[in-house]
Amino acid sequence: MTTFLTVAILLMSKSYSIAVDADEDVSFASETDTTETATITTTTTSTTTTTTLPPDLDREWEDFVLAGPAVVNYLNLFMVLASRKDQALIPPSGYTVKYISGVSSLRSALFKISSAMEVAFKWAHDDLVRVRDSMNQIPEHIKASLLLIKTAPNNLLSQLLPYTLRNADRAANEGSAVSKPTVDRFISTRLLLEELVTLLNYTSLSEGNTDYLIEANAYADDIKTQWNFLLKLFQKFSERADITQRSIGDSFIGPINEAQRTNGFNSQSQRSDHLARLIPAAIFIDQSSYLLDMMVRTYTDISNDHLANQITSINTYINIGIESLRITSQRQLWQNIVSQSIKIARLAQERHDRFVDTGPNRQADYAAYLQSDFAA
Repeated sequence: MTTFLTVAILLMSKSYSIAVDADEDVSFASETDTTETATITTTTTSTTTTTTLPPDLDREWEDFVLAGPAVVNYLNLFMVLASRKDQALIPPSGYTVKYISGVSSLRSALFKISSAMEVAFKWAHDDLVRVRDSMNQIPEHIKASLLLIKTAPNNLLSQLLPYTLRNADRAANEGSAVSKPTVDRFISTRLLLEELVTLLNYTSLSEGNTDYLIEANAYADDIKTQWNFLLKLFQKFSERADITQRSIGDSFIGPINEAQRTNGFNSQSQRSDHLARLIPAAIFIDQSSYLLDMMVRTYTDISNDHLANQITSINTYINIGIESLRITSQRQLWQNIVSQSIKIARLAQERHDRFVDTGPNRQADYAAYLQSDFAA
């Protein structure tokens, strides 16, 4: 059962000051609901990114998208721990601190990391709006090109088709380009997290593995792990945009330009033959751009619900001064990890099912371009 397997992966093999209370209300799915979500994906969060899969089989994103709320909740838990006391970080001998300024304070390091995450999430939200806008334009430009090839007289075809192809190429190029800076920002934050793990590990060796440092190391490792999954999600967005871009250039625009260069659209039979070869590529491009739009839309919905506000209020946990409030906060954050993971897994499954449902209509829409009424 993938949903609960993923949750188990989030929680296993760590040492924390509070466990999830099995008697608490964490909104677990019922037995019937569990069966419904058991086939969410055949991959796990340890799977490497393979965006060369056909769009209808590319489901790794369903695992990676769980990492957004998880990383925020783990950082919140780390902040609660740090509210008990501050801790100086000890770098290894000969090690040059590159990313975390002020190793005298763990709290300062956590503030820096939370600020970097907030910036990464904000810019990701803005950039992904532009990615979606670009991806949504591509199918319309593709269909306009096919319609021109089917129906436009030769003189009109030579004037309008290059314009339509340029629009498709521009949209694909913009979607690909916009996705790159977000990946870079997530990589920069990963470097901060990796350095924090290095410093905490050496601090533990130098001062002994106290309960506080054991727990701090566990949280740092978890945050780094979940951030890496989130980075893979954004790399998948970027790679899917690149795949769509290359497919448009190599399998659609390139063959059309060659046909125009050799006067390959002069007769009905020529146009029909070219359309028969172009339509499989058009279906793949449409499907690929729709998949990217759907993945980005799902992440954006999750970000709006679980990331945007939570990351801006994250520093309030570090100022908790009452132990009973720390315990209450920890319990709630652990419940969040479980309940949000289940909710998001269901959302991803629902979005995937809708994506699959678009397949037959997409095939029918493009098959219509091979029917009668070709221009001569």
